[in-house]
Amino acid sequence: MSDSERKRAQRQRDKLAITHAIGDEQDAPLRALLAILGRVDASAAARLCAQRAWAEIGRRYEFVTIRK
Repeated sequence: MSDSERKRAQRQRDKLAITHAIGDEQDAPLRALLAILGRVDASAAARLCAQRAWAEIGRRYEFVTIRK
């Protein structure tokens, strides 16, 4: 597999991870959560996903207290 083919495959895996991370932030890899944060301006639904992603990052690294 060439370098460009490996990179293309990595990009496809990253896109798939982002898609799977929406609604399942607790099991999502950090890279997918960061990508969700980058799309915060897309829509109201994207802002809610970004809010959940930020809360999950905070929970993992213990800098955000989540109250219900």
